Amino acid sequence: MKKIIKSSLSLAMAALMSLSMFAHAGEAVADEDASSVSYNVGYMSDYWYRGVFIHESAVSFGADYESGGLYAGTWFADVGKGLEYDIYAGYSMDLSENMSAYLGYTYYLYTDDMDSDYKEYNIGVSMGPISIDYADGTYETAVEEDYTHTQVSLDMSAIGLPLTFTFGDWGGDKVALTGEWYSVSYGATVSGVDVGLEVGQNSDDICCSAPNNNTDTTFAVFSLGYSF
Repeated sequence: MKKIIKSSLSLAMAALMSLSMFAHAGEAVADEDASSVSYNVGYMSDYWYRGVFIHESAVSFGADYESGGLYAGTWFADVGKGLEYDIYAGYSMDLSENMSAYLGYTYYLYTDDMDSDYKEYNIGVSMGPISIDYADGTYETAVEEDYTHTQVSLDMSAIGLPLTFTFGDWGGDKVALTGEWYSVSYGATVSGVDVGLEVGQNSDDICCSAPNNNTDTTFAVFSLGYSF
């Protein structure tokens, strides 16, 4: 469930796609006077999202529209058995010179019964080097499960390190939607191509990973992205 490319609320590539690095619903702060359409393509050596293993490598593509503080877009990824396609929209705003925020909605959908669908409301705030993102969603299984996800990212460039530290926590009403994860990520743009590297660790009770034996696991992701 997440995007390669798009720009993060305050860390632009900060969690390196969660790094999944190149953004996602509700993670863009637009120029208040700008209106634009952009497209993106990307590649991930492994597809991890919020500390959860999704698939071994993935190719993605998407489109985004921004007008003032409004944004909307869609994102597609090859997840082996079918496709993931996400639809999202929201509004971002500057609260002060050093603080920005967004409100949004994201719908994660899957073809070929790869997974059940997810829908969630998103809210976030950026204060200098700190970015906090919160999601309140529903996992649309036979018996719907409510869940939350809270993510805190710290841009360490202020102390001379070109890295971002991210911690995430799942909260749900079922065992399948719990667990924590953290990662350290690096991102750079080389000749117009976004290059990212993330190294992370998840807990032994992380949601959704048990069938893949990817709990209590250290993971590394290399990603490439290009916007036009």
